[in-house]
Amino acid sequence: MGGLVRGENSLDNERGRGLLTEAMEVLRGNLLLVLGSIAWWGSHYLLLWNARIAAVDSLISGYDGRFVLTIAGTVIALGVATLVSRRKPQFTFAGWRGSYVVFAVCASVALGLLVIPALGESNPMVTAGGAVLSGVGNSFMLLLCGELHARMGVRFMPLVFAVETVAGVAVFFLLSWLPVVGEMAASAVLIVIAAVSYYAYARFARPMYADRVPAKVDMTVKPLVVLAVLTGFAYGLVRTFAAGGLEHSGASAGMESEYIGTCICALLLVAVFLLQGRQSLFEQCLLFVVPLVATGMLLVSLHGVIDVVPTAINTGGFACFFNLMWYFAAVLAVHDKKYRLTFLVALLFFSSQLGQMLGALVPTQFSNAFSSGLTYLLLLVSTLFMYYRAKTAQKNLDKDGMSEDPFSIEGEECLEDSAVDAWIQRFGFSAREAQIAMLLARRMPYKQISAGLFISDNTVKTHVRNIYKKADVSSREELVEALRDIAKNG
Repeated sequence: MGGLVRGENSLDNERGRGLLTEAMEVLRGNLLLVLGSIAWWGSHYLLLWNARIAAVDSLISGYDGRFVLTIAGTVIALGVATLVSRRKPQFTFAGWRGSYVVFAVCASVALGLLVIPALGESNPMVTAGGAVLSGVGNSFMLLLCGELHARMGVRFMPLVFAVETVAGVAVFFLLSWLPVVGEMAASAVLIVIAAVSYYAYARFARPMYADRVPAKVDMTVKPLVVLAVLTGFAYGLVRTFAAGGLEHSGASAGMESEYIGTCICALLLVAVFLLQGRQSLFEQCLLFVVPLVATGMLLVSLHGVIDVVPTAINTGGFACFFNLMWYFAAVLAVHDKKYRLTFLVALLFFSSQLGQMLGALVPTQFSNAFSSGLTYLLLLVSTLFMYYRAKTAQKNLDKDGMSEDPFSIEGEECLEDSAVDAWIQRFGFSAREAQIAMLLARRMPYKQISAGLFISDNTVKTHVRNIYKKADVSSREELVEALRDIAKNG
């Protein structure tokens, strides 16, 4: 027995070393991308949580006006990007050189405009312009980050994000001791480094790994959008309520909570990476995002005062979901070809930023313990309800024969049924099309197929049209007859 245990431990250690070696290979192979992301996170933190600039750039009594206008610029830019990527599915921001120019120019000019009031020349219009430009520039970086990270394959994305966020906040911590002008100059250099690194990576890097989806996909786009709005709203509300609005002390407390929250976020992302093969997407949200965001909201509502700890907890959960949105978009783009990666990234971040803006704009008389507690309940109940619906739909489908299906839920594993294998060889079905053909042969309705596979009704109909075309049939009856004939005769 002892020898068996030692053998199992040795195997586990060997697997761990192999995983670590592969992870290091991924980091080395994508070094330009990682360095660019670290530079961007550092510049982002320097501008977002500069206590001195935040105190001077306040525009509206009771609010952090610079933060609200920055988010507004992000919402506008991401809204346009969502429409463009929806109308032009083949368009990618990483493939358009203008994306890197827009980011570098907007972010650099914004720095200059925002630092002017800190030098003694206060002008609300200049500050407003700088805040909006900052939001527009960061929007392009959000899109580029999602598109370029997907090239490494979804498996290692959470781990790479953990490395980038921790290193980014470390850069922020080191440079935050500089004078305002020096800090902003360093931030401008980081922006240039980020833009150049991303552009060089986009031009010269090649995908290293095939797109494998280790986690079970039990979420569609709609619940992800709901979660993005709710977590964004929670973060915006807590930031305004717990960070004390425009006060210098509030901004300093917010900066401290950002340090701690980012470290919590990194630990959660590492946990997602290590456990993703055992968990579904919904379970990742329930374990690593919702508890922290909701607990932070609850603690803030109970304290009702500036408190670093609850704000850090909330920030950790929100930052984890913020990074996971890139991961979720990549997973869904692999799982369901109806939605392109660019559209999913733009949509999810637009939803999150819109939620942040709404949370930050809650009137100060309503930004209190009651509103925080209410948001806590809304987030928790909504997530549990969506998770329950997803699991119920899957159980209902299993009862009707889905458990006998020779595919995994992702439809990417090897087939074991010789008849289905014959269909693929004869008609040229994709794995997903063969999976749906099997369900059609079992007389399963479209809605039940879409619920069980977590794809939309329109996606099912698109697959069915492709199946009919490849099999040269015009109805389900003809398809069933053709499938049976292939199964019998080969």
